[in-house]
Formats: sequence, structure tokens, C-alpha cells
Amino acid sequence: MKKYVKTDRRVSKTRNAITNTLLKLMEEKPVSEITVSELTELADVNRKTFYNHYENIDSVLLELENNCSSWVLSFVEETPFDVLVNDPAYLYTEIAKGLQRHSDLLRLLYSAGIYPRLSSKIVESIKGIILEKSRKEFKPEFLDTASLLLDFITAGAVGVYNTMYLEDDPSSLEEVTEFFKFMFDRSDFPAMLRSGLK
Repeated sequence: MKKYVKTDRRVSKTRNAITNTLLKLMEEKPVSEITVSELTELADVNRKTFYNHYENIDSVLLELENNCSSWVLSFVEETPFDVLVNDPAYLYTEIAKGLQRHSDLLRLLYSAGIYPRLSSKIVESIKGIILEKSRKEFKPEFLDTASLLLDFITAGAVGVYNTMYLEDDPSSLEEVTEFFKFMFDRSDFPAMLRSGLK
């Protein structure tokens, strides 16, 4: 049992060294100019070890992308269904807070050209989890409408998140929070979602 824990720590340490070094290099130059040799030398990891963990630099980026989106997923999964329907502003504001903590990483992923993929993954994941939670709650005939509503709301919310770290003059968390509160208080989205409940 001890051996497994030690191996797990060593693997984690190696992967952290690789991902952290890649992030440092991405602050200095485009990801397309970073080589595995350069990355492994700076991370103090040999090439064979690198290839035991990753296929290439893109697979390291994919892991970073997945780590970022997994936080969003876990938060949405843990949010009670009644909050999703009755107070969507809370959900999208809390996601904004989490994403803001990762704003440096998100900027780097954007500069590497993979942020659009992450953005789409976040939209699909939020919508998918909410729909999964709601299958027992919504009338079957309302599920298609709920899917469209969630597409609209979530894609719009992710667009708002982008203003927090992708623009030259980023929106503050307070501005984004106020916007979500205003949008959901003034719109019929929560009422529309509630109208589909059994």
C-alpha cells in the first residue's frame, strides 16, 4: 500500500513539474515554439519520463484544459437542482469566481489557441449536467425547450466570463456579478425553466 502512495506522489510531482514549466514557457513565447527537449530540460525530467506521461505538448495542454473545466463541472454537479432553477444568477456568479482564480491560465490557454475548445466544453458540460439533474424534474415534453434555454443562457454566460480575462480592459467580478443579477432578475428565464417542472 505504501509503495502505491509513493508512486502516486512521484507521478503527481512529475506531471506538476511538466505542466508548471510549460506554463512558464508559454509566458515567454508561443506554444508552437516550445519543444519537448526544452520543456523536459527546464522541468528537470528526462524525455523518456515525459513520454511515459504525455504523447506530446498538446496532451499537456489538454490536461490543463481538463483540470480547468473539471472544477466547473464539480461545482455544477454539487449545486442543488432548486438553486439551478430558482437562482441561476448564483450558479453563474460562482462559476465566474472560480474562473477568475484561473484567469492567468485561461489567458495562456487562449494565447495557445485552445481556449475556444475549453469554452465550448464548459458550455456543453454545464448544460449537460443541468439537463441530467433535471430529467426527473422537467416534463418530458419540456426537455427540448430546456435544452435550448440552457444553450442560450450558458453560451451567454461564458461570453460574459470572457470579458473578465480576454479583453484589454477586463470586467471586474463585481460587474459580472451585478450583470448576472440584473439579467436573471429582469428576465423570465427562471420562470420559463420553472414552467417546465412536473
